[in-house]
Amino acid sequence: MSWILHSKPWITEADKTAVAETLSSGMLALGEKVRSFEITLSEWVSGKGGVAVGSGAGAIYLALLALDVKAGKEVILPTYVCESVYEAVLASGATPVLCDVSENWVVEPQCVEKLINANTAALIVPHMYGIFADIKGFKKLNVPVIEDCAQAVGDKQIDKIEGDIAVFSFHPTKCFTSGEGGMIVSNNNSLLEKAKEIRDGNKDILKARFLSPLSDIQAALGLSQLNRYPEFLKKRREIAGKYLTHLAAIDIKMVNYEAKASSMFFRMAIRVHGGTEKYQPLFEKEKIHIRKGVDKLLHRLTGGADAQFPSAVRLFNTTISLPLYPAMTESEIERCLIATSILKN
Repeated sequence: MSWILHSKPWITEADKTAVAETLSSGMLALGEKVRSFEITLSEWVSGKGGVAVGSGAGAIYLALLALDVKAGKEVILPTYVCESVYEAVLASGATPVLCDVSENWVVEPQCVEKLINANTAALIVPHMYGIFADIKGFKKLNVPVIEDCAQAVGDKQIDKIEGDIAVFSFHPTKCFTSGEGGMIVSNNNSLLEKAKEIRDGNKDILKARFLSPLSDIQAALGLSQLNRYPEFLKKRREIAGKYLTHLAAIDIKMVNYEAKASSMFFRMAIRVHGGTEKYQPLFEKEKIHIRKGVDKLLHRLTGGADAQFPSAVRLFNTTISLPLYPAMTESEIERCLIATSILKN
């Protein structure tokens, strides 16, 4: 019996062919494939354009630079998110300011309102586990919003971006992959033009720029994956439906149905007393990888007190992220469903 991974990219012969054709073309660096990828993804989320770079964290850094975020400024982000987001803020020279999250795993406007001051230059709002945050609500706070879509890409031209800049990651663990890579997308042409100059430089002026290109090889894979993305979403929703039915029969309290109602099901996050510390050994006996959801709470790395982030601490202690990805086979899905019978609140 082989291990069921927590996450795995879904690579098909079509993906391999797309990459092979680009390799055969001899045009491998940033070129027409990258530009096509930028146009295709921006159209998917109803943006006016995109700027692709070498990583998702690089996309956040580029977004910060495009918004003129720098030393002396502050950027608010949740403690309940991966540390690369925090690191991107540090790279910009700005000061990260951490906030709590809601019981739905995502940050809400009331979590950040009291932290906004004259030095606040941007808010980073991640969509967690495929659950879409209320970006329109954040826009009412009159602070530039960076919408982190690393864990949530929905239906074409239905789940539209709402932030000043949206950022995407194409790491193999994300919604779809280009191997590595990231992109910013925006409806603001001036921000897009500035971001392109920061990445590509200005032919008339020598000045510092962000040297982190995406290659045509990576873009070829990303385009191939995005072309199949409706199939990805269909498979995710089918698997999620099976989980939800099965888990409701065990203990309906494990599932946050309010959060699931606004999810494209990037992850199957549930809450159980004891969390992964209690149940990981039991799942490992069945050769199934489960995760906490986030590996660390950022405030614990910076000396912050748990009392300031009560919701994030509760989520960290109780959340289990079960395998959910399009590459799962029917037998793997069935094994995971059977294994969840050990869960008890």
